[in-house]
Amino acid sequence: MRAKAVYLIVVMLIAGSWLANYGYYRYYRLPEPGFLRHYIETTYTPSVAFDLLYVANKDDLRKPTSVTAKGLEALLFYPVQVHQELSSHTIYILRGYFDVNRMSERSEEAEEPLRLNSVTVYYSDGTMSEENVGEIIVYRPVWPPETSKEPPVRMSMAGSSSDHGGRAVVSVNRQVTLTGLTSAWLEKLGDSFRYELKTAASETPQTSDASPPLELSEGQAVTLDYRFRMQGTSDALSVYNVQLRERYEEPGGDSYIYTVFANYTPYPTDAQMRAYVREIRGRKD
Repeated sequence: MRAKAVYLIVVMLIAGSWLANYGYYRYYRLPEPGFLRHYIETTYTPSVAFDLLYVANKDDLRKPTSVTAKGLEALLFYPVQVHQELSSHTIYILRGYFDVNRMSERSEEAEEPLRLNSVTVYYSDGTMSEENVGEIIVYRPVWPPETSKEPPVRMSMAGSSSDHGGRAVVSVNRQVTLTGLTSAWLEKLGDSFRYELKTAASETPQTSDASPPLELSEGQAVTLDYRFRMQGTSDALSVYNVQLRERYEEPGGDSYIYTVFANYTPYPTDAQMRAYVREIRGRKD
């Protein structure tokens, strides 16, 4: 009788252990590693291109080493780095850039931007595959750029903060009209992104709220404040590269675009990752 009781206890302990392992697998482990969702605007000129974030279970040995994208021959990536370590997962980051030595001349700006959803990923085990990363929008201006004429505005100050906000200030060199501010992602972001334009005369620190069109004179400044408000939204674990394109028009009809770069890179908590795993597993089931 006693042996039977011991046997039942052992069976219960094994069953409990199995259930615990199943629970861990169900709620903590990704069914397979992959990229977070990316919503990227970038400009095809020698510069920083964009970052890609890849999330894997901690015991996964395979990791991405490089990426190529159709139509972006100048795109290269620095060696993969760890972006964030969580209790059960590792998030890797691949930092891309457009190499000046691989750029081809473009005499005219492309009428439509290049749009990509997938990239070719090369892995540490020698394999490769096409992976969906979200959506990448690539603007393709003239290259090399026209430099004989001074632009009507110049950067005065730019910076960002750890709470996903930022500010950019431009100074006006000569009479010009700010006709609009656009980005491909403003409509999608909705209330999750806020920006505010202000103008000021150079001799006074006071600013006034403004909205395009704005007629500006030499010596004035235009301030753009922005902030991502992703907490609690379905996009909290998405990656955003937003190009806020301020369009200026001169009296003679020439136009100029000044771009403010607003980026959102997630740093999820373990609780957010557990929710992310449940979402991914739900899609697989």
